Amino acid sequence: MSRIESICIFGDSTAWGAWDMERGGWVSRLWFHVAKRSEENYVEIYNLSISGGTSKTILERFEAEAKIRKADVLIFQTGGNDASYHEGHPETLMVSPEKFKSNIEGIIRRARKITDNILFLDLKNCDESKTTPVPWIPIYYTNENLKKYNNIMKEVCEDEKVHFLHIAPLNNDDFDDGLHPNARGHEKIFTQVKDFLTAQKWI
Repeated sequence: MSRIESICIFGDSTAWGAWDMERGGWVSRLWFHVAKRSEENYVEIYNLSISGGTSKTILERFEAEAKIRKADVLIFQTGGNDASYHEGHPETLMVSPEKFKSNIEGIIRRARKITDNILFLDLKNCDESKTTPVPWIPIYYTNENLKKYNNIMKEVCEDEKVHFLHIAPLNNDDFDDGLHPNARGHEKIFTQVKDFLTAQKWI
């Protein structure tokens, strides 16, 4: 395998780093992990996540952003917002399960044109006592829906023979607002991602 020089990460507000007030999220922690390495072992870590992102927004934009950064590895953390719904409409999810499956398949198909080193992270759980709805907008996140979308993503990855990393569920006290991990929660995600990437010799 040729040397890994560039890792691009696409996701939602969790991958973006909300609300790790110590080190800016699990992706930022990954950058800190490799930032002081010597030149031959250094890897560029690009966080290209956006708050509110879904599988649809990733599908629409990731190719150009990955290609211009010459990505050797593509990491996707998505599905949480896809699985949410507006107050009073639990049957109408942000992105339907069928469309979510299609989007993940499309991401994989396009990602393979850039690199064979592709990783999807499953969805974190949430503290439903604070996410039905979330405090700032009448949108609901439930563990049942998160699990459903997680299983869809896992099945697609298995069918396509793409890496899939199960992130161990967080405790309620690992969340800042019930939805976004705090510093402790991001550290737990970072540790699992770091260990996987190290085992793959991507970092």
